[in-house]
Amino acid sequence: MKTFFSTILISLGISCPLFSESLLFQKTKAEFENKTKVVILENGLTLLLMKRETSPTLALYTKFRVGAVDESPEIAGTAHLLEHMLFKGTSSVGTSDYAKEGKIQKQIEITGDRLDDLRLVARDLKEKGIPIGGDLQKKIEKEEKLLQNLIRLQDPYIIKNEDSFIYEQNGEVGFNAYTSHDVTNYQIQLPKNRLEIWAKVESDRLKDPVLREYYTERDVVLEERRMRTDDSGGGALREKFFATAFESHSYRRPVIGYSTNLPYLKISETYKFFKENYTPENIVIAIVGSQEFLETESIIRKYFSDLRPGKPRVPFKVKEASFLGEKRFIIEHPSSSQILFGWHKPTIPHPDNASFDLLAEILAKGATSRLYNRLVMEEKLAISVGAGNGYPGERFGNLFSISVKPKAEVNPELIEKVVQEELKKIEDNGVTAEELKKVKNQLIADFLRAMDNNANLADNLSYYQLLFGDWRELFHGYENLEKVQSEDLQKIISKYCKRSQLTIGILKDSRKKVGSP
Repeated sequence: MKTFFSTILISLGISCPLFSESLLFQKTKAEFENKTKVVILENGLTLLLMKRETSPTLALYTKFRVGAVDESPEIAGTAHLLEHMLFKGTSSVGTSDYAKEGKIQKQIEITGDRLDDLRLVARDLKEKGIPIGGDLQKKIEKEEKLLQNLIRLQDPYIIKNEDSFIYEQNGEVGFNAYTSHDVTNYQIQLPKNRLEIWAKVESDRLKDPVLREYYTERDVVLEERRMRTDDSGGGALREKFFATAFESHSYRRPVIGYSTNLPYLKISETYKFFKENYTPENIVIAIVGSQEFLETESIIRKYFSDLRPGKPRVPFKVKEASFLGEKRFIIEHPSSSQILFGWHKPTIPHPDNASFDLLAEILAKGATSRLYNRLVMEEKLAISVGAGNGYPGERFGNLFSISVKPKAEVNPELIEKVVQEELKKIEDNGVTAEELKKVKNQLIADFLRAMDNNANLADNLSYYQLLFGDWRELFHGYENLEKVQSEDLQKIISKYCKRSQLTIGILKDSRKKVGSP
């Protein structure tokens, strides 16, 4: 432990031969203050810079306050699909001759929208038991043939993965992206003298995206959904779990979208979603590594200042309804059994949030945690146990959750009984000062370990800056951990972890009924 902490201190330029986790945490926070700068451009884009001279590289993370929570049911999955599509290039990247290709792309977009409309009409008629007329079928076949011909005409002009090739030639590491309920993120690490190349490529991606290969990629996402959700017991359980726990809020919808709407996500609607949401006031760019702030800021201003601001978003009107009463469901799937428990709770910066971080550790982190020790080690009822705070996102009120994978022969009711008993023990008796201190130290140690990495820093700092308006909220959260006492854990269990506020999802293995030999 001391060797690791010494490495942290040296990397941050801190001299401190004798220290505790708390002292190191405060010194790390002070050093971050000295080495971090936030600049807000005139168009609303936020630039977060942190200087670290551990290597001549930069971690570059671009986050958008855009995710599944911003979609309507009709366009569920659009943010995730756009994550894929923004790798497809622009009118200058990904094409050998856009003057010619662009004309074909326009026809593809018109034809594709027309075909999606026809297919929707046909689907609705079929669901009502109404025969599809010959004229409609002929129109669909005509548009399908036209679309495929246009795609074949376009293909010779497409230079696939050209942005990846550009970055590979310039020493990239970790070029990737992800979409969540709350955010969309693009990330890369590059030598520091390649910053301007990155700025040119990424600003071009925002100003002039071409959604080429849209229909091919839409099919890829559909297949991804089949693999991760429809053919995955755990994925199917999680989707049903959030849909049950959140009856009205947008957190109920899956990031990847639905199998019923994905085949009809129109390209025109996808462009519209992009233009409305991927605007500078919804963007935080974090650049962490070896740099001079004025030089970096100048480059970012050069390439990103001309992004046009969008219209202010209307605040969400719908909040999750507080219906009293336990909610539970069972699904069957040819997968190993699993149980999910969830309780609604407030998000950051509510003072109770930090208590749930500690509760998750006490219950299910490591072999000595209470649920793991009892369910896996002592009574041998389960294969694994987990607990987490802040699902499925943190922009809005969320869930404290517990997950258990029971052994095949174990009845879920027995698992549920143990979970409730362990929560009740803490509610009635609290936890020891030693147990509390141990998990606090472990959480802070894990945090500091993660912060000794440019990519993790850029990811975390941009996340907190984007969602909570200040990267320091990351540190405030850990400062709140230090304040949590045993009675705070007792209070949150009493207040939030009630049966009347509980959602339970049970995945039963359809290959073998529980209790069968």
